[in-house]
Amino acid sequence: MSGDNESVRIDGGLVWNGQDLQACSPLIEQGKITAFISPEKAGYTPADRVVDVTGQWILPGGIDIHVHISDGTETFWRGSCCAAAGGITTVLDMAPFHACVTPQQYKQKIAAADQEMLVDFGLIAGIVVSTEDLPHLEELKTLGTPFFKVFMPADPPVSSTTLWEAVKEASHSGLRLALHAEESACIEKVSNWRDPLAFAHSRPVVAESNAVGQVLEMARAAGAPIHICHVSASRTCELIAWGKAQGIDVTGETAVHYLLLNEEDYKKYGAKAKITPPLRSRHNNHDLWKALADGTIDAVACDHYTEAQTGKPTDMEHAASGIPGLEVSLPLLFSEGVIKKRISLARYISLTASSPAALAGMGAKKGRLAVGRDADFYCIDPLAEWQMSGQGEFSRIPTTPFSGWDIRGKITQTWLRGRQIWDGKNILQPASWGRWISSGS
Repeated sequence: MSGDNESVRIDGGLVWNGQDLQACSPLIEQGKITAFISPEKAGYTPADRVVDVTGQWILPGGIDIHVHISDGTETFWRGSCCAAAGGITTVLDMAPFHACVTPQQYKQKIAAADQEMLVDFGLIAGIVVSTEDLPHLEELKTLGTPFFKVFMPADPPVSSTTLWEAVKEASHSGLRLALHAEESACIEKVSNWRDPLAFAHSRPVVAESNAVGQVLEMARAAGAPIHICHVSASRTCELIAWGKAQGIDVTGETAVHYLLLNEEDYKKYGAKAKITPPLRSRHNNHDLWKALADGTIDAVACDHYTEAQTGKPTDMEHAASGIPGLEVSLPLLFSEGVIKKRISLARYISLTASSPAALAGMGAKKGRLAVGRDADFYCIDPLAEWQMSGQGEFSRIPTTPFSGWDIRGKITQTWLRGRQIWDGKNILQPASWGRWISSGS
C-alpha cells in the first residue's frame, strides 16, 4: 500500500487517453496524476514505487450514478467493497423513501457513509413520492446533490400532480429529476405466481413508456432537466431520442441485466432476476445495445440492491425486487459489449466514466485520466478468461443471475486517489477511505 506522500509510477500498460489506448506510464503524486511518461523515458523518471501492469489496459475508474447501498440489507462497507472489486471508484447512492429529503437528513447520511465507504461517493436527494418531499430540494442542491429521484409506482402511487410539481421544481432549481418511470395505472396484480412470466407481464412496457412520455411533455413545457432511470424497453429509447431531438434536456441510463437478460430468463433464474421494471422480451436487448452505441442512452448504472445477506428467497412472489450489480456491471459490459463489438471502447468509457461524471457534476475531478485529476482507475487484462464467482466475504456475485457466467477481461486492480484499493483478490484500504464528493466541486 502506498503512503500519502509516496509517488507511484504505473509501467507497461496501455492508458486510455480520451481517444485511444496509448503506451505510457502514469505518474501519481499526492493522489493526482501529475504526468504521463513515454516508455523510453519511464525508467529515467524516479518514483517511490513502480507497479508493472504489462499487457493490461488502464481505464478511468467507473462511476455508477444509481445504487442503493444504504437500503435493504446492504451496508456502505460491503457495497463499496463490491464496487472496488468491479472497477467502480465513485458511486451515487439513493436512500429509501423520505430518508434524504431535508438538509439534516442529507448531512446525517454523509456522516454515516463517511465512516464506512471504501470508494468515493455522492448522494441523491429523495426519494420523492409526495409533495411533502419537495420543499427542501433547492437547499439540497446547494449542499451538493446532483439529482433528486421520483419513484412513480409507490404505495400510494405518485400522482400526476406530484410529478408536475416535481418537474416544476427541477426547472426552478436546475436540479435534475431522476425518474423511476412506471405508471401504476398500467400495472396489474399478478394472478398466478406459478407462471414464471407473470411478474414481467404484470408490469408491461406501456407502464414505462407512458410515464416517460408524460414526463417528457412536462419537461418540455417547464424547461426542466430530467433523467430516466433503468431504461428497459425499445419504446423508451425511441421516446428519449425524440426528446433529445426536440431540445428537451433528457438523459437516460440502462443496466447490464436489461442488455443481457430477457423475460424468458425468469424460467432459469427465478427470483434472482426479479427487478423493476422487469426484464422484457428479447428484441429489446438488441435495441438497448443500439441505443448505447448511438448515444441515446448516456450511462450504464447497475441499480445495485440486495434484500438478504444470504441471497434472495427462491419464490418470485415473496422476493424483493433488485439485483446486486456493483461487482458485475463493468466486467459484463466489457466482455459482452467491447469484446463482442456491440459497442466501441470509446463508448464503453463514456457510458461508465466520463458521461456519468458529467451528469453527477464531478467532471472536474472524475471520469477521465488526465494531468491534475484524481488518480482513479482500474487495470484490466483484456485477454484473461474467467468465470464469475464470489470474490471474498463482501461479495454479492452468488446472489446475481450472472454467477457462473464466462467472462473475458479481468479487473486485476483498482486505484482511488492514488491508492490501490483492490488487488484482484483483496481489499487493501480501510473503511472511510472513500470521500463524499459534492456535485460541482
